[in-house]
This record gives sequence, structure tokens and C-alpha cells, in this order.
Amino acid sequence: MKMLLALVYLFAAGVNPLWAQKAGDVGAGVILGNPTGGTAKFWFTDSQALDAGVGFSTRLALYGDYLWHSWKVLPQPSEGKLPVYLGLGAQFRTVSPNEFGLRTVAGIAYWLPRNPVEIFLEVVPVFRLSPGDSVGLDAGLGLRYYFKGT
Repeated sequence: MKMLLALVYLFAAGVNPLWAQKAGDVGAGVILGNPTGGTAKFWFTDSQALDAGVGFSTRLALYGDYLWHSWKVLPQPSEGKLPVYLGLGAQFRTVSPNEFGLRTVAGIAYWLPRNPVEIFLEVVPVFRLSPGDSVGLDAGLGLRYYFKGT
């Protein structure tokens, strides 16, 4: 997994800069934590995006979140950008019996100044609705490379 992160970063460092968080931009990458796997993000506006992922912890997990970003909560660095974000979503895990829950996401990201790369850290309480009521906590550290939108 470390090798994959290093390759994504090296690839991103060698391309022309693209500035993300514009409507239509799409990012893809990896997230390490619970679950560990692939992640993608599609921007609707400069502050709203859809995040989806597939990963594994002890079982397969699929999730999707609607995220709201703020670029004004934290002081911005001299280079790059530093947003915080909140979101709501759903999660499905394959386990016997299968598990469904609602996610609440809180995160912080850093956008590299000359590369279309986002590094992020998020904490995700999961309110499991089936097969019974319980609360879990997911968290992850990830990296996404952005492709220019339409």
C-alpha cells in the first residue's frame, strides 16, 4: 500500500498542475484505515462533493457521502489550500448478517499547491441500523489525484 501511495504521488508530481474543487472535477485514490481501499470524489460546486469508496477491514464495505466543504474555517497556508468538511452518507458491509448504517463525516484536507493532489484525514461515526442498533467509528487517512472536469 505504501508503494501505491508513493507511485500516485510521483505520478502527480510529474504532470501539469490542475486545480480541483471545481464542478465536474473527479478525484481517485486510496484511503488507509477502517475501511482500507479505494476512494473517489466528484465535485458538484466549489464547496459540495460526493465521496464514494470500497474497502476492506474484516469484511467488504461500500459507502457514499455527500460532503460540504469550508475554505474559511482555518487560516489558509501561504501555498496550497486547507479545507474542513462535514458530510452525511450511508454504508453497507458484508457480514453475516449484512450490515447497513448511516455515516456522519468530519474531515480536514490539504491541497498541494502545484499538483492536483488532496491529502485528507477523516473521522466517521457510523450509526448501524441493521441488523441491530449500534454505533461504530471509522477513520481514515487518504490521498486523491484529481482529473480535470468537463
